[in-house]
Amino acid sequence: MANELTLRLATPIEKLVPAMIAFNNAELMEGVKSRLAAYQGKTYDADSIAEAKADRATLNKFAKALNDERLRIKKIYTMPLDKFTNEINEVIAVVDSVTATIDTQVKVWETDCRERKLAEIKAYFAEVFPAELSVFISFEKVQQADWLNASKSMAAIKKEIAAAIEKITSELATIDALGGDTVAIKQKYFEDLSLANAITEHKRIEAEKQRIAAQEAAQAQQAAAAQKDEPAPVQANEATEKVFTLAFKVTGTAEQLNALKAFMNDNKIKFERA
Repeated sequence: MANELTLRLATPIEKLVPAMIAFNNAELMEGVKSRLAAYQGKTYDADSIAEAKADRATLNKFAKALNDERLRIKKIYTMPLDKFTNEINEVIAVVDSVTATIDTQVKVWETDCRERKLAEIKAYFAEVFPAELSVFISFEKVQQADWLNASKSMAAIKKEIAAAIEKITSELATIDALGGDTVAIKQKYFEDLSLANAITEHKRIEAEKQRIAAQEAAQAQQAAAAQKDEPAPVQANEATEKVFTLAFKVTGTAEQLNALKAFMNDNKIKFERA
């Protein structure tokens, strides 16, 4: 503003501040203590409950009278300050109404600057970021929170983009060196660009492979053992059928055993006593 506007008091505040409110505090306190002494240790019973209520009413009335006087004096005492405060607030409200309009325009301008800066950063990013990586890594995953700050220069941002590209390239090389399912590991890396998380995924995949391999080995071992326990084939009279030898123990009655023997004879099953 051409002419500086300042608040000037007609009378210095030091002269306006009233003296401390003096009253007969000591005298009042001594009087109250003296009066209250009559109530100290006083007990009431069923016959004196009416007296207790009367005493309570008397003391409450006295306390209320003191508080009412305090509020009356406070109102008078603070009235000039309240008037001053209200008048100052009226002036501030007028200033704020204009400030709000200016603030809106400033924010529109700042938003426009941020959008133009963002467009410039994205254009540079698209220019220098490796095309083979842009398929998996978006600009938003590399962008830093302070890039759109007015204090952040494009030169500094370009350096950070270059550093990000170098870091990503180096970490992808580290993933390649891990071996294994690098496609899955890189897919995990592209989610948040965290090498630590990618290595954790690599360890998980390798552990799962080992678990599956161990399971398959155990199943193969069980199959081999089962095949070993199968009856060994013997020479058959018929060229088209295999004959097996099976040893077993039979328990039954004489009639049942004779019937089993007859069945095997009838079916030409060779057997011998153990």
